[in-house]
Parts: sequence; structure tokens; C-alpha cells
Amino acid sequence: MQAMYQARHQAIDRMTTECTELGGHGVVGVRLSRGSFPLGGLQFKAIGTAVRAPDAALVPRVPFTCDLSGQDFAKLISKGWVPAGLVLGISIGSRHDDRKTARQTRWGSGNAEVAGWTELVNESRHDARRQLERDVTRLGADGVVIAAMQMRVRERDCPVQVGRRDHIVEATLIGTAIARFSGAGQRQAGPPLAVMSLDPQRRQAARVRI
Repeated sequence: MQAMYQARHQAIDRMTTECTELGGHGVVGVRLSRGSFPLGGLQFKAIGTAVRAPDAALVPRVPFTCDLSGQDFAKLISKGWVPAGLVLGISIGSRHDDRKTARQTRWGSGNAEVAGWTELVNESRHDARRQLERDVTRLGADGVVIAAMQMRVRERDCPVQVGRRDHIVEATLIGTAIARFSGAGQRQAGPPLAVMSLDPQRRQAARVRI
């Protein structure tokens, strides 16, 4: 897991180095992808668009990175927030099919939840979220905008017990850490409506607050 984390950050570092050589102040619309080499091994790519603010008084020492589009980046700045950098949360979990799991997946057991597999997925997701929060704290940011969550599930033959299987889950969270630099754009708003009200007067009041 640590190797995958470092490989992605190395791809990001190389991208920011190229941004600096181009005279850019940051990179927007970053997309991270991974692939496989024909002879084995993984490769990671980081692709984005270098941007530069004309006549900027302050130039960042290290270019910022974010996976927001140009439009979303402009909205973020107009509301008093600035991207602090891309953040990642990666977790890899594995679970051996024990007797209980084997019994639940046996032919004729019916359509039922396999508790062991559910626990593996949930634990991997929670661990990826904790890793993401640590990355946000590392950058000293105030929050994060989640861009995507990827999950890969695969099986393999158990190397210890013949006839048994191991399940492996890889959960990856990618987002942009953000920090507030201005109070511009702040305003008092009413509580958000989780469900659209059927009362026309309440709908009209909600539109007025917006």
C-alpha cells in the first residue's frame, strides 16, 4: 500500500515540476490513472493543465494541484477558498474464506449476505477515509472536495490452505484539499432541505434564501 501511495505522489511531483518549468502557478483538472506493463508491474500517470495568474503578486513556492475543472476552480476562488493540493486515501485489505464464509457461499445456501465480505469492504472504505484525512492534515488544509472513489475486488487461491480462496479489496479516495484564504462570499444561509418540500410556500421561501 505504501508503495502505491508513493508511486502516485511521485507522478504528481513530476507533474508539478513540469508546471514550474512552464512558469505555471498550479495545475487544474488533474487526472490520475494507472496501467500495467506487459512484463509486470504498475505505472501511474498524472495529467493536468498548468495555469498561471497574470501579474500575480505572490508566486507559490510549489505549484498547487487540484482535480477540479477550470470552472469549478474559479468558483472555489470566488468563494474564498484555495486548493492546497491533491490528497489520497489508499487502503488494501484481504480476508481468508473461513468456514463460516465457505458455508454462506456454498451452493444451495440461498440468496444471503456474506458477512465476512461486507466487513472487508466496509473496513477498507473506512481505512481509506482515515488515510485521506491524514493527508489533508499533512497539508494543513481545512477540508477536502472528494472527486472519486475507486474500489477493486479480486480473488486468489489461498497460498496456505488448498481449496480455499482469499478476497482482496483495494479502496482509493482522491480529492482536493482546500483552505480558506478570505471571508469573501460568505453569507448566512438557512438549513439545507434534504427533501424537496411539496408545500409551494416553503419552496418559494427556499428560493428567496438562495
